[in-house]
Order: sequence, then C-alpha cells, then structure tokens
Amino acid sequence: MFANGDVLIQKFGGSSMGSVDRINLVAERIAEKARRGSRMVVVVSAMADTTDDLIGLMNRVSIDVDRRERDQMLATGEMVSASLAAAALQKLGIRARSFNAFNLHLLSELQNDEYNIVQVGRGNNLTRFLEPGSVAVVAGFQGITAEGDLTTLGRGGSDLTAVFLAAELGQKVCEKFTDEEGIYTADPRMIPQAMKIWHLDYEEMLELAAFGNGILHPRAISCARDHQIRIHVRSSFSKAEGSVVGPDGDPGLALKSITADGKLAVVKIQGASCPDTDFHQNLAQASFKPVLRQWIGYNQQNGSLRLAFRKQDAFEALPFCWEEAFRLGAEEVVCHANLLTVSLVGCGVNTLETRLFLEVLDQAGIVPVLWQHDRRRLSIAVEKEKSQSAVAALHNILLDRLKISS
Repeated sequence: MFANGDVLIQKFGGSSMGSVDRINLVAERIAEKARRGSRMVVVVSAMADTTDDLIGLMNRVSIDVDRRERDQMLATGEMVSASLAAAALQKLGIRARSFNAFNLHLLSELQNDEYNIVQVGRGNNLTRFLEPGSVAVVAGFQGITAEGDLTTLGRGGSDLTAVFLAAELGQKVCEKFTDEEGIYTADPRMIPQAMKIWHLDYEEMLELAAFGNGILHPRAISCARDHQIRIHVRSSFSKAEGSVVGPDGDPGLALKSITADGKLAVVKIQGASCPDTDFHQNLAQASFKPVLRQWIGYNQQNGSLRLAFRKQDAFEALPFCWEEAFRLGAEEVVCHANLLTVSLVGCGVNTLETRLFLEVLDQAGIVPVLWQHDRRRLSIAVEKEKSQSAVAALHNILLDRLKISS
C-alpha cells in the first residue's frame, strides 16, 4: 500500500478521449506529471459516442439481447481508449501500460440492478508496475463476475472505477477531468451567467447527481464519502482549478447549485377519497417505486391525489394508478409527462422558507405541478416549456445569496 499522496489518480471522460488529437493532448498533460517522477493511475472512458454507437450496432442485430452479451460488447470501448492512451504515452517516452478488469480482477456484484465494484483481486499488478514516472492506464466502466464474465457499471461508471482504485491504493484525492471547469450554480448552457462553485460536500453533490447533474456518478460520490476521498472536478482543456467535492464543502454558502431533470412524470387522480391502508400496501408491493415517498400528496379540499414516478416506469405505474383510481372512486386521471424537475441544492436549503421560492415562481407566471422541500434540496416540477423561466428565476435567488455570503 502506498502512502497518501504517493500516487496521482486521474480520470478522463469520453469528451477528453473524443479523438486521436484529444488523446494525444491528454497524453501530453499526463506526461508532464510523469516526467517529474509521479506515479500515476489514469482511468479512461470510451471515446465520445462509442458507447452509443455500440448500443446502436447491437440493436441492429437484436433489440432483445441479454445483459451478458450487451456488457461483453460495451466494455470494449474503454479497453480501446486505455490501449490508445497507453500507446500515446509510450510514444512520448513514458513508461505506460493499459489494464482492464481482467488484468486487475475488478470483481463486481449486482446491487439494486446495477453492478458495483467490490474488490480488486489483483491490485499487486498495479503496485508492482507503479514505479516513479510510470502511468497505469485503466479501462473504466467495467468489472468481472465471480464466473469471469464482463459487466458494466452504468453510465458514468468510470468515475466509480477511479474512486475505488484511489481507495484501494490509499489515496485521498481523485481528479476528474471533463469538458467543464467544475461544478456551476447552474448549467452554463442554460444560464450563461452561472458561476463556479469551489467547494461542495458529499451530500450536496449526491443530491445534484440524483436530480439531473451528470458531472459525477452517484455511486462514485458515495464511495468517495465512505473513504473520505476528495474529488477534484476540473477541465481537460485548461489548467484552471476546478470544484472540490469533499467532507466539509462550504457550510457558509447556503445555496450551491440548480439542476434540472426531465425524467419525471406525475399522475393526478382527481376526486378520489383519501388514500387508505390498502393503497399504501398496494404501492409497497407494486413493481415500480415512486420517485420520493414524500411526493405522494393528497389535497383534502378537492380530493386530488398525486403520485410521482420515473418515466421509464410508466408501463407499470399507469395501470396501477388507473386501478387505484377506480377503487378509490375517482372522477379523472391526468398524467403530466411533459415536466422538468428543477432542484435547488445546498447545505442551508432547509433554513429557507419554501414560500420565498414559490412567490418568485408565481411572479414569473409559473405554477408548480408538484414541489418537495428536503433537508438539502428543494425540488419543483414544472411544465417543460416553463422550465427555462423557472431555472432563471430560482438562479437569481441563488446569485443574491452568493452576493450576501461574499
């Protein structure tokens, strides 16, 4: 095992590996550190669009392929990237070698329908190779089962590979290089005046990741939290400092960021009697699960029952809602699928009155379909055509709070 700081752990995403020219640029950046004697583990994703291209190729053969064959194919994208990056480094005179799930025996197990790395069976293959100035280029996104079959870790799973290896090697920092310079107060493509947030804690970043921010994989954040590893999110294309996700964050900054997620649907059951014990028992046994149990809302005045779920669960959720509507004597069932969930996240969200946010939205002519105030997050579901206005209105509150804090 190495002492903390003896090994640099870096992860480069698909945008960084998007072409041969970009791979060569990444190799030059890595080589700068290696020439100074740094031991480095670099985890890479597949080249940009490769995973989607492979999925499309498989769909042309069969749309009913089993998980094993899909994963066996998808894992090849990261292997290609690792070999190309290692070759680019070797061309620069750096001692480099590619590693994959088989080389390191990255054992993965199925947990809640996703594979998760649970053990590095051949970590000594890395430690023996990592002399000063050496670079181990590891194919991310993959593991192997106890039976020796390749598995994949889900979208963004290379983040998990990098953080898990940092923990395995005793390192407390993992750098993630992407096409953005850090975490912002909002998506800069939606809000041009968005500002960089320098420090976030694990729980804040987990909320952002769960509700639409795709910068970091949720299980990578959880792994980092469990091992107290700081993740430094920074740009592949500049030397600017990025955002750090860690145990402390910035407690003086109540609001951190706004994110948007278009994967939510809401069903309103109008004119229903109050949900009874049978309703909650039936829901607990249903094949789908609501997004948040707190978003099961009942309005006593008009007998309106609301239930939120992921759009991907619609085939299971909608029949359930119709059956319960009939049982509860409802008059009408309305499905809102054209929604965006706008979430405001920060360690101090719970100290702010929801009324403030709802008044701002009302002034902008926006009536939320649903809202929920949690410990570090306020989520508001709005019609998609109003989402830009909703994000802008809430972002103004966030910027005002930033000015107060500074």
